[in-house]
Amino acid sequence: MTPSGSELKATSKPLLSAAFWAIKKNTAALVMASGVFWLVAPEARADGTFFQLDLAPHASDAVLGATRGKMSFGANFSTYEGGWSAGAHVTRDFVIGDIATLKVGPSIGSSDAMNGTKLGGKVIVERYQPTDFGFVFLSGQYNSIENDWFTLAQFGNGKGLSVDLTAGGSDTYSEQSVAVNYRFDDGPTSLRGGYRFDAQEFFVGLSVNTY
Repeated sequence: MTPSGSELKATSKPLLSAAFWAIKKNTAALVMASGVFWLVAPEARADGTFFQLDLAPHASDAVLGATRGKMSFGANFSTYEGGWSAGAHVTRDFVIGDIATLKVGPSIGSSDAMNGTKLGGKVIVERYQPTDFGFVFLSGQYNSIENDWFTLAQFGNGKGLSVDLTAGGSDTYSEQSVAVNYRFDDGPTSLRGGYRFDAQEFFVGLSVNTY
């Protein structure tokens, strides 16, 4: 990487609402909590790397992520009409039983609209669930920098075809999208295409996923 967008938001909200509130109230508390998680978290999911590039007539998005042991790293760069934004984070990952993987750590961000570079904290909750038809992958993210949030629901048939439903926003933007991914020959590379509802434009992209 179906339910409606409202169902997607309802799925993610119960898992993230408490963490979102804590971050918004005190970013320093998140940083201290992440230090504890770095020391005590159990092993998370397997190592892997993810890269995705989407291109639209008036925008582009590049995302890079990687997991090594109990650590995850991420970076993103986006362009849009009249500006750009970039960010990075590092998290300590730990497993919540058979429910989800929680990732907590510091973040850094910048954009042409910001006055320099900002530091913050990021929380990510992810769940991968095999199903009779293939799999479901859910992800919810919150970054205290500009109150940036993102949710993803991906549904796959286990044979190379999947559908992504996403919603996101911050103090400066809002977007919802749908995309279809096709993976080549059981390998890590997929072609994708979709539609952004707020921007009212189609996009095409490429992703590489070794998880």
